[in-house]
Amino acid sequence: NQRGVGKAIQDCWEGERSDLFVMTKIPGGLNASQVRAAHKQNLLELGLDYVDHLMTHFPSDWDEKVASPEARRDEWLALEEIYKSGEARSIGISHYCTQHILDIMWVAKVTPAINQVEYHVGSQDVDQVMDTCSDLGITFMSFSPLCGPCKYEPEDSLINGDLVAEIATHYEGKTGSQISLRYIVQQGIPVIPKSNTMEHIKSNFDIFDFELSEEHMQRLSRATKPAAESGDCSVAIA
Repeated sequence: NQRGVGKAIQDCWEGERSDLFVMTKIPGGLNASQVRAAHKQNLLELGLDYVDHLMTHFPSDWDEKVASPEARRDEWLALEEIYKSGEARSIGISHYCTQHILDIMWVAKVTPAINQVEYHVGSQDVDQVMDTCSDLGITFMSFSPLCGPCKYEPEDSLINGDLVAEIATHYEGKTGSQISLRYIVQQGIPVIPKSNTMEHIKSNFDIFDFELSEEHMQRLSRATKPAAESGDCSVAIA
């Protein structure tokens, strides 16, 4: 959606560029020249001189043919060069498990700002990486906070399933999806819900005027459904 985002910025944004925070990604498994080319394309499609955050999308290519620690280090060092050039104001990772993070930390001069991992009610710390991020000063960010691509029974939905809908009845005017999102941000975890409708975008943002009780936080933390899909940690680590 980069071309659309870029067009929206050009056509609609009347404020200062510094008041926007634009994030984008490059594929995993790229070498240095491919990293430079991918980000050049990012900037072209966005119509921008720099992005505020640039991350590698996966600890390998999608086919896991370029999946070694050495490949991750090479890609990370290429991201650092883009950071030093000013074409990305911060850099990060996505889908990285503990060993993947340690692979790049051996050579990193810039610590990843963010690790974007699937996290939501029911997922638990599926890849056992949250403590690693905390120890290294990496911000853990939740993607799929409402479990959009997950497979689950209707009663386990994070939008209107039994658990979140019942808890929502204790907070005037709040919905099950808002309970699901509030659970994450109340832990200090940034979250990036996806929506195509203005009504849902506004609803997703309207989670900062209430606080979940400790009892409700505990109930949500004990949930094991909908489960997250593990597997990122199977990407080659040696």
